[in-house]
Amino acid sequence: MRRGLACLLTGCIGCAPAAQATASLADCARIADDATRLACYDGLAAREAAAPVAAGPDASVPSSTRAATAPEDTELDRQWQLRPHLRRGPFQLLPYRSVYALAHATTAINNSPSSPTRAVGLQDVQLQELEAKVQLSFKSKLVENAFGGATDLWFGYTQQSYWQAANTRYSSPFRETDYEPELIALHPVDAALAGLRMRYAALSVTHESNGRGEVLSRSWNRLIGDIAAETGAWTFHLRPWLRLDPASGARDDNPDIQDFVGRGELIIAYRNEGQVVTLRARHSLRAGARSHGSARLDWAFPLTGSLHGHVQLFRGYGESLIDYNHPQSTLGIGVSFFD
Repeated sequence: MRRGLACLLTGCIGCAPAAQATASLADCARIADDATRLACYDGLAAREAAAPVAAGPDASVPSSTRAATAPEDTELDRQWQLRPHLRRGPFQLLPYRSVYALAHATTAINNSPSSPTRAVGLQDVQLQELEAKVQLSFKSKLVENAFGGATDLWFGYTQQSYWQAANTRYSSPFRETDYEPELIALHPVDAALAGLRMRYAALSVTHESNGRGEVLSRSWNRLIGDIAAETGAWTFHLRPWLRLDPASGARDDNPDIQDFVGRGELIIAYRNEGQVVTLRARHSLRAGARSHGSARLDWAFPLTGSLHGHVQLFRGYGESLIDYNHPQSTLGIGVSFFD
């Protein structure tokens, strides 16, 4: 009995390693002598204070290293589910491009659309320069981790309509509606280049047409590349394309469309506190009489919830498919979602 008491006492004050390993609150509580019991408690407290404090699974990794290896999710990460924890599987209906409704005015309404292979197509109504412009757009992942890697296959659809809403004399017709379905193969990338963080490379097969016949028919098919990068609040897309139309000669609705709408585009977006400013510039990449293009500036700003105010400015060719070779300046003001 006296030997055990001595062992507990020496263990609590740090003299016997074996006792240090086994002494506990219960051991100390069984000591009858007040001074000895207090010394035991003091020894336990000193031993716990010297032990390392667990701070979670990443405590040994400096915070700067954790930030470098696990950056916060970016806008492109969320839009295209580029990181594993953001993946939601196939067949989810998701936003793609902006969904908006604008009061839309033009400096030059196209009353006589034409192309080199189509006669002048007179509109069957007297058009007004003020109309509504409505865009609907969504996407859905079809296959996740296709081809045995991280590549995802997506389906995208965008529909853009020009509605003569105030033209009640002619029953407020839709002047033009362009339909654009596309199949997109997208591969995540995380690499630094010239101060930018590359985020993905994509390739899409895109069809665009206005669904009309005879002299007012317009359509084309494209293979479009997309290299996306980010830095801070800025996002960049470089999108060259190659036309794939099987039609040729007189069967081609618009053989010179690339000389007006362009052979590629650059998209630059800036996001800050809910505001989104986007510039899209297109060009034919040709000189002289074949040098044409366009620029469109969109500004979306928060109103309430996911509803944004939206202002759109456009100058150049290709505001719509029927206007692919018709120059104009337009202004749109309205509301949008999913900017």
